[in-house]
Amino acid sequence: MSSRPVLPVRPPGGRPLRRPRLLASDLDGTLLPPDGVFPDDLVRAVAAVRAAGVTFVVSTGRMFQSARKALTGLGLTDGPIICYQGAMVADLGTGERTYECPLEPAVALEVVDYAHERDLHINAFIDDRLYSDREDDWLRRYASFGEVEATVVPDLCRLLTHRLTSKLLILAEPERVERLRPEMQERWKKELYITRSLPHHIEVNRAGATKSAALETMRAQLGVPDDRTVACGDSLNDLDMLRWAALGVAMEEAPGEVWAAADLVVPRSELAALLFDLAAAPDGPAGDEERAAAGG
Repeated sequence: MSSRPVLPVRPPGGRPLRRPRLLASDLDGTLLPPDGVFPDDLVRAVAAVRAAGVTFVVSTGRMFQSARKALTGLGLTDGPIICYQGAMVADLGTGERTYECPLEPAVALEVVDYAHERDLHINAFIDDRLYSDREDDWLRRYASFGEVEATVVPDLCRLLTHRLTSKLLILAEPERVERLRPEMQERWKKELYITRSLPHHIEVNRAGATKSAALETMRAQLGVPDDRTVACGDSLNDLDMLRWAALGVAMEEAPGEVWAAADLVVPRSELAALLFDLAAAPDGPAGDEERAAAGG
């Protein structure tokens, strides 16, 4: 028996399955496996989706320069990309930023003070550059992971007093992340969107700077009906995007909380097959082609 994923006949709400017009996917852990190499079949599947006229957008917590570099391996060198968890939308080809939602300076300073008081490593992302006031293993690991240069400054608070930051990122041991994340969410529930991507990351964005908010803006601009959207993800920072989409697809390797937010769960190894199926799906309501062929 084939392990190829089977698309549901109808997505949530009873709407018949059609080829999507907007398909969003997380990068790390979804499109990009842990070994850091895009599978050949996935590269072909993304090309097939785009050739079918679907707007394909990567939605990631990464910096623009980091994501742009990684996506050349997927054959993506143009079109929109959502970065910094939804705080920026840019064009892969030109680098032009079409949307930004940076942190309010006063709140950003509060978060930096919070990290300093607890001896936590914290990164700030300003004008698509990585800054920190601590040169340690956390910074070196993050810079290596993102293939970016890091700038160490003597006083991060002073820098943030004069410059807007797209996102703050606290790095710590996973057990500490799990303890601090709900505390931070409660403390800044009105001002910030705080989530987790990788187990040792606490992502800090302005309230409303989410993947789903950026996608909804894009959907409206493109004139895509809300039932022609698909989103794929594998982590807690993908929850809102999976719930937003007409068809939310979670990776089987994801935590149970991500499964619960999705309409379909597939192994990461089967994502390419799913994308091929979506590219080949009818552009009209499911069943229309069959009825037309039968004279109905």
